[in-house]
Amino acid sequence: MMQVSKSVAPRRLAVIYLGFMLAILLLTAHPGLAFTEKPSIDWPYPDEMEFPPLEFTKVEPVRHVLSNGLTVYLLADRDLPLLQGAVYIKAGSIYDPPQQTGLAALTARLVRAGGAGARTAAEVDERLDFWAASVTVSEGKLLATASFSSLSEYAAEVLDLVTDLLAAPAFAGDLLEVERNRMLETIRRQYDDPVEVAFREFIKRSYAGHPFGAYSTTVSLNAITRSDILDFYKAYYFPENATMAVSGDFDTEEMIALLEKTIGRWKAKGVKPPELPPFSREPELKVYYVERPLTQSVICIGHPVVPTDHPDYPAIGILSGTFTDILFEEIRVRRGLAYAVGSGLTDSYRLPGIFYTYAITRADATGQVIELLLEAMGNIREVEAPAGRVNRVRDATVNRSVFRYTSAHEIAGRHAVDDLLDIPPGFFEEQLERIKALTPANLLYYAFDYLHPEEVVIVVVGNASIFDRSLEEFGEVVVVEPEQ
Repeated sequence: MMQVSKSVAPRRLAVIYLGFMLAILLLTAHPGLAFTEKPSIDWPYPDEMEFPPLEFTKVEPVRHVLSNGLTVYLLADRDLPLLQGAVYIKAGSIYDPPQQTGLAALTARLVRAGGAGARTAAEVDERLDFWAASVTVSEGKLLATASFSSLSEYAAEVLDLVTDLLAAPAFAGDLLEVERNRMLETIRRQYDDPVEVAFREFIKRSYAGHPFGAYSTTVSLNAITRSDILDFYKAYYFPENATMAVSGDFDTEEMIALLEKTIGRWKAKGVKPPELPPFSREPELKVYYVERPLTQSVICIGHPVVPTDHPDYPAIGILSGTFTDILFEEIRVRRGLAYAVGSGLTDSYRLPGIFYTYAITRADATGQVIELLLEAMGNIREVEAPAGRVNRVRDATVNRSVFRYTSAHEIAGRHAVDDLLDIPPGFFEEQLERIKALTPANLLYYAFDYLHPEEVVIVVVGNASIFDRSLEEFGEVVVVEPEQ
């Protein structure tokens, strides 16, 4: 390797330095060289450039109903030799019996972990490892989801195994205890986080008396037997109560034939899917206080508004984003009172989502921040939000919509979920057009119509002995010790 002598290196650095200084002198003496004016080359400035409108063609999956009544959405994507899919089932925690919260989650876990057909749990795992495939079964508030992925060459084998998991789960008793203990440990850990405690209590109180606001406890989980799991499975796991999405490297007609041979074995029951439990709420302003030895307070404030499938839901979503901007500037930037502050809108088909605001603040500023949050909620009902804020949130929401079409799996899955929840085709496009038409003036109308500070649920997690004000100033106080 050639070496640079010690005497040459300093001279080279000196030449570079002198050249750099000369360039600065030239630009100073002749500002035009720094392009303070438009260059003579006929290039338009970026803000003067014009482009033709983008042409976007939506990709639609193929809809097919199998002989057992299972509706399947298929979308071929031959770029990679992969297969992805999911089966969505109306078997979420909203269907838990009142004294057995956690039954839906434990059932979903055992469907995956408890063996399938003639295969033991260990044999299921061994086969999946051999195929480099994965299968998971999870539970949410509304749906249970069995997801799978594999190389396309193992499509028949993986679909056969998924069929056994859904149609003939073994629910091995020893593995029931393993999954129960894992859930119990999760419950023990979650109460160490004051933010999680605050939001769980807030959801619970906002949906008071409805299973949508219920959470598993050690008592409810320990009350569940294998017989209970079998009964829940029989009541909710059947093809008429589910939809399926499949995407990846396949020929559509060949995949339909393969699905008939595999998931088509899942026997139909010939009964109607269950209805969601009805929701009703008596508006009542209350303060729920959870005592914790903290120097900070976590505050949640809000109330139910409308379901995700309501025509006005998109407008309230934009209102939430605009409200976050207002709160951040006033409470965090201008006053320096919050480590975190904002608002949100939960989604829930057929049941009202919750418009909420939150803050994490010093304990000795708790009362002041609660007052500011309530005051801001009242103001946004009476004073039109700045056009710049509204337009920024609205345009960002519209621009994000393109990401709904980045994955064949997501497209097929979204169609399957919408079908299962009876969301009509084109509903999202209608929502998007409503968002595009929003202005600060009509957003004020939605705020006045749907936000009611006098009906909010307030949850505070913190140490009342160092609060700046008594919580009684904001409503009737209910001291809460979260169930574990």
